[in-house]
Amino acid sequence: MVFPKTSSPSPAQPSANGNGHHHNGYLPAPPAPVVVEADDDFDLGHLVGVLKRRAITFLGVTLLSLGGLTLWHLTRPAVYSGGFDLLVEPVTSANSLEGDLLNLSQGTRSGLDYTSQIRVLRSPGVINPILESIQQRYPDITYGTLLNNLTITRDGESKVLRVNYRDQDPEVVAFVLSEVAEGFVDYSVDDRQAELRRGLTFLDEQLQEKWQEVSDIEDNLSDFQKQYDLVDVNAASESVTQRLNQMQANQEKLRVELASQISLYNALQDQVGFQPSTAIRVANLSESPTYQRLLSDLRQVEQSIASELARFQADTPMVEALEDQRQQLLPLLETEANRVLAANAEVDHDSLGHQGAVSRDLMQQLVNTANQVEVLRTQDQATSQVTQQLQGEIQRLADLSRSYQQIARELAVTEDSLNQLLASRQDLRFKMAQQTSPWQLVSPLDQASVVPVTNLPRNLLLSTVISLLLGGGAALLRDKFDQVFHDVDELAKVTRLPNLALVPEASGLEHRSLLMNPRLVSTMEEVLVQHQGDNSPYTSFSFTEAFYSLDANLRLLSSDAPIQLVVFTSSVPGEGKSTICAHLAIASANMGRRVLLIDGDMRKPSQHLMFEVPNHLGLSDLITHPQEPLPDFVKPIVGNPNLHLLTAGTQPPAPGRLLSSRKMQHITEQYRRHYDLIIFDTPPLAGMIDAKLIAAQADGLLLVSRLHKTARQDVQRVMADLSNTVQAPLLGLVVNGVVKRRQRDDYADYYGYYGKAKGVLEGSHRR
Repeated sequence: MVFPKTSSPSPAQPSANGNGHHHNGYLPAPPAPVVVEADDDFDLGHLVGVLKRRAITFLGVTLLSLGGLTLWHLTRPAVYSGGFDLLVEPVTSANSLEGDLLNLSQGTRSGLDYTSQIRVLRSPGVINPILESIQQRYPDITYGTLLNNLTITRDGESKVLRVNYRDQDPEVVAFVLSEVAEGFVDYSVDDRQAELRRGLTFLDEQLQEKWQEVSDIEDNLSDFQKQYDLVDVNAASESVTQRLNQMQANQEKLRVELASQISLYNALQDQVGFQPSTAIRVANLSESPTYQRLLSDLRQVEQSIASELARFQADTPMVEALEDQRQQLLPLLETEANRVLAANAEVDHDSLGHQGAVSRDLMQQLVNTANQVEVLRTQDQATSQVTQQLQGEIQRLADLSRSYQQIARELAVTEDSLNQLLASRQDLRFKMAQQTSPWQLVSPLDQASVVPVTNLPRNLLLSTVISLLLGGGAALLRDKFDQVFHDVDELAKVTRLPNLALVPEASGLEHRSLLMNPRLVSTMEEVLVQHQGDNSPYTSFSFTEAFYSLDANLRLLSSDAPIQLVVFTSSVPGEGKSTICAHLAIASANMGRRVLLIDGDMRKPSQHLMFEVPNHLGLSDLITHPQEPLPDFVKPIVGNPNLHLLTAGTQPPAPGRLLSSRKMQHITEQYRRHYDLIIFDTPPLAGMIDAKLIAAQADGLLLVSRLHKTARQDVQRVMADLSNTVQAPLLGLVVNGVVKRRQRDDYADYYGYYGKAKGVLEGSHRR
């Protein structure tokens, strides 16, 4: 493929990788578009726009409604109205008992329910007797007629009801009001008497129930006292508590005495060295005559032995005879001791005979102390048992006390309710003995109170407001059925994409291919001079400026990796997509960028018609070319060395297969190395996938929508499809067909700013 000579790429221009995308295979996503959330707030600007678009519908419905309502008000006969004020509650609170009886069961007090009272007054039970009296004079008045013309309202927060009646005959108004007033007063008398009777009946029923409740609770209390043999649970509980406290105090004293006796017992036992049982046997042994006689004989023999040993040797016959005698006494002594002590092995038999009077006294004290300790322990155990019994009794009485108090409380509450009912019945009987004051008229009721009702200015003003509302509603309804976008903000809310360009509606595009001359210009003044012969130079200027703004916005979308290959598409045909691609290519080339415009619409190509170049060889022929290097089918634009065009070429049978081929990917990679901006003009998205296939190799995709043509459902369907299937990011929105409403003098300022001669402006105004 032969490319035109070009300078080396700018340092700022990134190089493409193997798949034609930057860095990791894709261009860094541009800044996320500002999402405009739809809300339910009132949008005055949107309403004004709808009214302007539907001015004929709005004005037509408004004028027809206003004329009809005005005619209706002017042809209506005169209407007369009269009324009276009725005091329905006493001013003082002396006679308010019957109002309180209705809320006695809830324990609250409230006044008259005026809303319910008014409904009762309009009910058949109250109106029918009044209607019978009225029909004797005016039989044409029916129940529906009377209710339609009769109004009953409360006068503010007062205790007064305002009753009004309207009719075309003032005599009918006066007569009906007099009958209604009389009927309402009669109703008040009957109603109050019935109210008092209902209250007394209610009290009698309540009293009978309360008497039965009191009797049942008293029976329960009596059965409870008989079952547990208690007259007063609280008194019994207090008595048991006192006994328990006394027993606990006695037990404390008893345990103190027991501790002292145990201490004495231990001391005596240490001194005596015997247990109490042994000490008793030792004491018994000291009083045994046999034991004492043998013990005395033993002592005498031992004394004789001691005397003889003082004179003789131990082996002398005398000493030996005494020793034999001693040995004979010892078994006898031991036998007697064992008999008395019951062979107690714990006693030293050698020392049994040497107990003195002190030892005997100590043993006596030991025995007495041991007995006292046993007595005290027995008393302590008995006291503990009694204490436990008293504590159990207290717990039992506590449980009984809760049941007793619950029954007592129920009895007290029931008796209190009974007393209140008795007092209320007494008051009600006193009230019934008095004269019940009926409702009172507090305003005069005569012929002078009936006055004509007419308010034509207010009715006409109300008719005007209603007519405007009807006209606005009709305009909104008409606009709602129109699914075409008419507003840029509404389109942005639906797509949630930023507006990169607003292309104005330009006249002349239907007569020639391009509004901008593709020849390279160096100054803005030359741009203006190119269009000084147009019928609408100001529109041409704003049209041209829109594409310079679009070029600048594309540059600013991504500063790190500039957008190099961008795909233009639309939701449906006829939205100006190809025209926008051609003019953007011209504007970008005029800004010094090397631009390649590729006509990717092989089904219905149009770029060769706009630039007036042949379409014999183009993109389809380049993709299907079998050999390398590829031929150069790019056509330079005369007068603009920065702008080149690759037409669609021969129409293939399957464009989608060509656009998704590896050859197509290779071609885009080659073109990325030689051009600053590549613009792809693709078919619409409705029913065709060409734009999606090309977008897979591009840096981004731009959606073109035309106001007053693009349908809402088409855009919504396309946005949902793009969000699920297209890999390239959606860069933004280009809105076509924007109607400019600026004054011509505004654009004259732009011409003056760029140095255009006044003669040109004046000539433009004349044309």
